[in-house]
Amino acid sequence: MLKFSRKVEYAIIAIMYMAEKPEGELSTAKELAEKFSIPSELMGKVLQLLARQDLIVSEQGVKGGYKVIKPLSEISLKEVLWAVSGPVQLVSCIDDDDDCRCDQLQVCNIKGPMEMIHLKLHRFFEQFTLADFIENPTGGIPVPLIIPAEKSAASAAN
Repeated sequence: MLKFSRKVEYAIIAIMYMAEKPEGELSTAKELAEKFSIPSELMGKVLQLLARQDLIVSEQGVKGGYKVIKPLSEISLKEVLWAVSGPVQLVSCIDDDDDCRCDQLQVCNIKGPMEMIHLKLHRFFEQFTLADFIENPTGGIPVPLIIPAEKSAASAAN
């Protein structure tokens, strides 16, 4: 099942929080951990991963901490995912067939469609920025009204 890890969620929470702060103001792992009820050690690790990928910057010293260095519109969801969890891979044979130990590889009838899904998912993650969390918090996708089949058939008959 494709599901974001807690580390990915914490990374997004941290970046969004830091982006709301006045320019130049730093956040510490302890501050973020306390504010969002996240284990402090885990928050520290997440922040280090983000800093290694240059999504945030770490400033050392007594008054040190972290801050976002790019506008949210320039930080893709893909960058955050990859920084914290590594590349999203739907099935093991998509990126590197040499390491695939799938018994069905030679006769697989879904490899092509899985590659297409994989590419579309990557493109989506690339195109979705953290600014989208603010500008369109619902994603602009209306929640569909689900009508049971028997009710919709009865409505159509009227």
